[in-house]
Amino acid sequence: LEHIRKLTLTRLAAILAKHFADTRIVGTDIRDSLMQALASYVCYPHSLRAVERIPEEQRIAMVRNLLAPYEQRPWAQTNWILVRLWRGCGFGYRYTRLPHLLKTKPEDANLPSLQKPCPSTLLQQHMADLLREGPDVAPSFLNSVLNQLNWAFSEFIGMIQEIQQAAERLERNFVDSRQLKVCATCFDLSVSLLRVLEMTITLVPEIFLDWARPNSEMLLRRLAQLLNQVLNRVTAERNLFDRVVTLRLPGLESVDHYPILVAVTGILVQLLVHGSASETERATSVLLADPCFQLRSICYLLGQPEPPAPGTALPAPDRKRFSLQSYTDYISAQELAQVEQMLAHLTSASAQAAAASLPTSEEDLCPICYAHPISAVFQPCGHKSCKACINQHLMNNKDCFFCKTTIVSVEDWEKAASTSTTSSAA
Repeated sequence: LEHIRKLTLTRLAAILAKHFADTRIVGTDIRDSLMQALASYVCYPHSLRAVERIPEEQRIAMVRNLLAPYEQRPWAQTNWILVRLWRGCGFGYRYTRLPHLLKTKPEDANLPSLQKPCPSTLLQQHMADLLREGPDVAPSFLNSVLNQLNWAFSEFIGMIQEIQQAAERLERNFVDSRQLKVCATCFDLSVSLLRVLEMTITLVPEIFLDWARPNSEMLLRRLAQLLNQVLNRVTAERNLFDRVVTLRLPGLESVDHYPILVAVTGILVQLLVHGSASETERATSVLLADPCFQLRSICYLLGQPEPPAPGTALPAPDRKRFSLQSYTDYISAQELAQVEQMLAHLTSASAQAAAASLPTSEEDLCPICYAHPISAVFQPCGHKSCKACINQHLMNNKDCFFCKTTIVSVEDWEKAASTSTTSSAA
């Protein structure tokens, strides 16, 4: 009987893996059912093992379909599948229920979302191999993930602003339950997208940190920009996020500091602690160069209002403040030590950067963002901007910001430079 059960599960896994993204299936309900069935399949250890038993060629084809650019298809369910393959491996990502929900009414333990983590290192390896395959697979996938993260988190912030405004009105107001559900969904999507980025950086760090690869620098700058935006929104003192979390509205139970901050922390630790010295230096320079970077946001992770003085030990966290140190049942001592190492590194690096930075005249600032010095010149028109602005612009548009001439190439530019390095704009 056990053999028959395994054989049946494996055959069904092969059907789901083959057809969940089959373009010949035009019925929306059927395609959604196949996708949901596969998402549930990877939540349970016995059915996940069945997926791992299907032929290697079918497994690789399935993962390839999961990595297709998100803009070209409904993406939320496939993102959940990738997250479930990672859950149990990420930073502080070994929980079944979120810490702040443990005292609430228990849910049905048979729900897929409440199963114990059962990551698949085999399918993770297929993902890593595919992302290393060819120059376009990783950039197209990661740009789509970053785009969706930007959208989901922006939508979430917009919705909690409306919820907060409704809660502050003197007249009695009822927030639409559907709006609360959509708000919570956008938050959950933001967290899951961050976890997919954490998985990608852990499995294939060179995609972001090896700048000999096309698009790596641009991807790292985009990632740093989004991480800083999320941190600043969530960690600001007495901010909108804090106020909405405190309301504990029905429907927003999953919205809390822990899930989103540990996901961001996992990415930062991979970038700043686990890499080689050159990779750490590269990631640090990009993070500090982003105009949204605030060291205070990193201190917030350990319950500190301000950076500690050099050479001093971290004080005990204030119990009234959020701190990763308060979650020792979910975050290991080794992980906490890595966060402390990251904070010490960024404190030192930001102090050195502030001491070494020279004032930049307004005429030397990028005319697009007014945050970075001009560092790139476009050919053939000769207009200039910083590399971050032009790299992001060229993802979707090949015309000059200013004169609309088609950009053929982008050259490095320094004010007193006599030589430059040309890179293709294509």
